[in-house]
Amino acid sequence: MASRSSASIVWTALAMVTVATLAAPQARGDFVGLGAAGDYAVLGIGGTVTIASDFEVYQSATKVTGNVGVGPYSVFTHNFDGTITGRLDYDTTITTPPTVTGTIGGGVHQIPMAGVVADALAADSSYAALPYTQTFSTLSEDQVINGVSGLNVIQVTGDVDLKKTLTLNGPADAQFVFQLTAADAASAKTLTLSGMNMILKGGVTGDNILWDLHGGGGQIAITSGSNVYGTFLAPYRSFTGDHMNLLLGRVIAGGSPNPENNKANFLSIHSGSQITSPGGGSPTAVPEPSTLIAAGLGALGFIGYGLRRRSKA
Repeated sequence: MASRSSASIVWTALAMVTVATLAAPQARGDFVGLGAAGDYAVLGIGGTVTIASDFEVYQSATKVTGNVGVGPYSVFTHNFDGTITGRLDYDTTITTPPTVTGTIGGGVHQIPMAGVVADALAADSSYAALPYTQTFSTLSEDQVINGVSGLNVIQVTGDVDLKKTLTLNGPADAQFVFQLTAADAASAKTLTLSGMNMILKGGVTGDNILWDLHGGGGQIAITSGSNVYGTFLAPYRSFTGDHMNLLLGRVIAGGSPNPENNKANFLSIHSGSQITSPGGGSPTAVPEPSTLIAAGLGALGFIGYGLRRRSKA
């Protein structure tokens, strides 16, 4: 009887390990589906053969916790003299390499970036097509937006300029997608967050927030000590992070649809701005399923050994 009981316990434990293995997530838990673009805290989309895009991350107090990627036909307009904890990857079409006078923990690599950019563009199209659940003409100072479990799509049809607070209230499994649909002149600002603070309540987390600005149009500017959350996905709009106290999320921007001699096609992060990607820039690698199963079988071996000793006693 002891032997049959031992076998039952072992097979039950094996089944539990198998189920746990199959159920284990194979990627970071945030809902933002960006493909390969999700590996970057900052990603410049880049330009074309005829219309380049400017890219810069600079000033000694500026820090990006995570990887930085630079897409095709970009122009480096400043030395990298801040800190990047991860890699700096730049496309093979870029003939003049970056000048690095700061710290880049993961080194500088010239690799094809077209696939990464394609994933970002696909994600942008996907999020822009989601049906909205709430709609506003703009976002107001000290506004509170209440969300529910699951996906909350907030359409904003006009420009946004906040200097105080914005509060998102929702449970831990709430996901917020902001669709900013205004298409302004390339030199105008569609989204300005200046010295403002985002407040999260109810359990919602920053890695469950995404700001989507689809297509060409006005710029994004986050400045003056702002503290904000989310992935800012604006592939064909320019982005400025200037004295940005902390952005917990990602910036994907700076494409070049505007034929204005690069003046309206840029991604610029500087003057002590801080960006930390989801997971703090050092996401924990999830073991492969075979590794999990091996670990589980190893544990079961100890269980079986203990049960055999007990049956002999």
